[in-house]
Amino acid sequence: MNRNDARLAAGWKFEAFWACFLALMLFFTGLAAAQESAETKLKVSDTPLTAEQLAVYRTVLHGWMENEVSAINLSVQTIPFPTSGAFDAGDCGKDLELEPLTPGVVHRFRPADLPQLGSDKIVLVDPEWQQREVADNDPGKTIREGRSIEDAVRNGFAHGLVTVSEIRFDKAHKHAIVSYGFRCGGLCGNGGTVILEKVESGWQRKSHCSNWIS
Repeated sequence: MNRNDARLAAGWKFEAFWACFLALMLFFTGLAAAQESAETKLKVSDTPLTAEQLAVYRTVLHGWMENEVSAINLSVQTIPFPTSGAFDAGDCGKDLELEPLTPGVVHRFRPADLPQLGSDKIVLVDPEWQQREVADNDPGKTIREGRSIEDAVRNGFAHGLVTVSEIRFDKAHKHAIVSYGFRCGGLCGNGGTVILEKVESGWQRKSHCSNWIS
């Protein structure tokens, strides 16, 4: 092997080494990201919702759309309290001394909780399954298929999905903050974040931090 060939061989080995090194770095970076994603996956609490939590949810849900729908399809699982993204409620109640959040932990409603939620129209549903129902019955879709606007909207409402967030209490448990949402299609839905106050007769709405409509 002459000197030029030796140099070429050495250069090739160097490039091959760095290619392998970079490939390994990318592999382990991806593995670490996957592990981090797995670690941040939502954890469903084993602890049932308390009477106090159910009373808060009852106030949020009470009277909401009961006159417009035959059933309120409530997600069986809560969602995390939103502290980022389009529906960020992290600044809601900033004048209150709030309890710290428990990231990544959600709760499930049980059939035994339904009487305490205060409406016989509430039906617990799997959110992923119900989201498919929402897509199939989106008023925009069914209008294009020939339904009247009134019938399409009524049908969309009947198949809509209601979600509620984890509750954020203040340390004295005199105030509670909840985000909620109703989705019945791409341009069908509403929601917001509400602050509730505990009074002698129970929980009542005090103010809204935000509202959205689509």
